[in-house]
Amino acid sequence: MRVLAADIGGSNTRLQILDRFGAVETLRISTEGPSLSQAIKPHASSFVGLTGAVLAIAGPVLAQKAKLTNYHWQVDAASLSLALGCPVRLINDFEAAALGVSVLPQSATEHLSGPAPDPNGLAVVLGPGTGLGQALLLPGNPRHVHPTEGGHVDLAPNCPTQARIWSWLFEKHGHVSAERVLSGAGLLSLQHFFAKEMGEAPLERPAQVSGSQTPSARAALTHFVQFLGAHAGNMALALTPSGGVWIAGGIAPRLPINELGLVAAFHNKGRLSPACAQTPLMLVLDSDLGLLGAAALARRLYGGV
Repeated sequence: MRVLAADIGGSNTRLQILDRFGAVETLRISTEGPSLSQAIKPHASSFVGLTGAVLAIAGPVLAQKAKLTNYHWQVDAASLSLALGCPVRLINDFEAAALGVSVLPQSATEHLSGPAPDPNGLAVVLGPGTGLGQALLLPGNPRHVHPTEGGHVDLAPNCPTQARIWSWLFEKHGHVSAERVLSGAGLLSLQHFFAKEMGEAPLERPAQVSGSQTPSARAALTHFVQFLGAHAGNMALALTPSGGVWIAGGIAPRLPINELGLVAAFHNKGRLSPACAQTPLMLVLDSDLGLLGAAALARRLYGGV
């Protein structure tokens, strides 16, 4: 058997051909041009003899059709199936990330707090990136994912400064969700808030915030990390996941989260602080988590393994 796994993002597309022994070829191409079909056409020889494909899409998937959130590509499983000559399954990129957690090697994780996660227990996987993705990894064999919209729960401030941030965001947006701060755009919003308070210039891109040493950028990073820890702690209390709360996504692994107080914010739940202290808290270090999850599902569905 030969299966295709892909993680299709707004900037880059990663593809992997696997047989029953593992990956045999990995391709990385830019997400550019008129369509996914055109982008992979130069690599057509790699796709001969596929038994199936699973594609993780950075955007909503409805009736096996998807549009990238940050690029114009639209992907249709039926059309792509004809092009590849095999069945195709589309899944959201965060569904793939949650599946990736179930097969993630220990070397690709950092244990932040609490006991070791139960490998068969309910797990919460969340991560700030373009948005705030969140999914549940359910107990069972094989593991299945329940996607959620948990990134859009109400943002809860935990100190006077965060209350001012909430008020500022409320004036701009009305409803203030967790994603308003826990995303790339949210990190930039935090810097704009502190820049206004401190009389500094607003930055233009999220990457500038994480690379800057200005007071407004440092304050933005600190509150970003503490909002993230508090949100993760809310999920720990709401779901009591013995399999742990797993923080993934492209932003958190690049930040000094221990220095900026993520674990303290995770534990800071008043009388219920001991419950969070007894919940496994994990950081995912592997940037190919979505591809790993797509590959695991492709092998399960089409590989006979």
